[in-house]
Amino acid sequence: NDLSKLTPVPADAMAQDMRLRTALGAPDVRYVIVLQGRDTDAALQAGERLQPALDRLVAAHAIAGYDIASRYLPSAATQRARQARLPDAATLRAELAGAVAKSPFRADAFAPFLADVATARQAPPLGARDLDDTPLAASVGGLLLPRGDHTTALVSLSGIDDVAAVARVAQAHGGQLLDLKDASETLVGAYRERVLFALGIASLLLIATVWLALRSPHRMLRVLAPMALTTLLILAALRGFGVELTLFHLVALILAAGLGLDYGLFFEHAGDDYGEQLRTLHAVIVCSITTLLVFFLLALSSIPVLRAIGSTVAIGVVGNFLLALLIAREPTAQPAA
Repeated sequence: NDLSKLTPVPADAMAQDMRLRTALGAPDVRYVIVLQGRDTDAALQAGERLQPALDRLVAAHAIAGYDIASRYLPSAATQRARQARLPDAATLRAELAGAVAKSPFRADAFAPFLADVATARQAPPLGARDLDDTPLAASVGGLLLPRGDHTTALVSLSGIDDVAAVARVAQAHGGQLLDLKDASETLVGAYRERVLFALGIASLLLIATVWLALRSPHRMLRVLAPMALTTLLILAALRGFGVELTLFHLVALILAAGLGLDYGLFFEHAGDDYGEQLRTLHAVIVCSITTLLVFFLLALSSIPVLRAIGSTVAIGVVGNFLLALLIAREPTAQPAA
C-alpha cells in the first residue's frame, strides 16, 4: 500500500527535497487540518477559533508554523468588529489635528487618510470573490473550498513534531487532522480487496464458462492449468527477486492470466491434427514474441508503475506459452511422409 514506492524520483532526491522543505518552512504534504462550515463565513469563523490554539502549538514547538485562510480573509463578524473600532470622522479629525499641530506636516496632508477611514467604516465585509484577480486569490482559494451546501477550510502545517497534540487540538475545535498518506494507502488497500473479491468471482465464472464450452473436465484442466501455474510462477519469481507486490502487479497478473487462457484455448482448439497444430503454434509464437517485446521494454523502464506491469506480464508471456505448449496441446504423431 506504500505509494511512495511508486515514484520514479530517487530516494536521495526525495531526502534532499525533505531537507529543503524543512529549511524553507514549506507546508507538510502529508498532514492537513480539515474544518467544516455551513458556508464560507462559518468556515472562516472556525479557522479563527482554531488560530489561538495553533499559536500555542507553535510556541510549544509542536509545529513550526501553519497557514490558514482566515489569516488572509477574516470572517464578516471579525471585519465588522474591526470596523466598529475605527473612530468616527469627528473624533479622528480632532485627534489627528492635535498630532499634526506638533509636527511639520500641513493640516490638510492627511485628508485622504480621513476619507479612507470613513469609507472603511461603511464598506461591506470582504468575501472570497472580492479577492479574485489579486495576489491573495491563490492562497485563499487553496485553503477555502466551497462544496455546494458546505465549505471546507484547510489548515496546512509545517514542521510537525507532535502529531498527537495537533490531532487533539483539531478535534477539540471541531476539526480533523487528516493524514493524506494514510488516507491514500487506505483507499488503495480497500480497492485491492475489492479487486481480489472480484477476481474470485470472475475465476469461478471463468471455470464454469470453460467447462460449459468444452464439456470435459480433462479438457478444462488442460486449458486452465497453464494459466494457474503461470500465475503462481510469477508470484514466486517476483517475491524471489525481492519485489514488493503492489496493486499494479495485481492488475498485470490479470492481463497475464488472460494471455494464458488464450494460449490454452488456441492449443486445445487445434486438436490432434498435426497441420492445425503447426499453424496454431506459428500464430501463438508470433503473438507471444511481439507481446513479450512490448512488455520487456516496459520492464526496463525507470518508472515503477511501468516496470511493475512490464516485468509481471513479460514473465507471464514466457510461462504461459511454455506451459500451454506442454499441457494444453494434445499429443499427436507426425504423419508419415
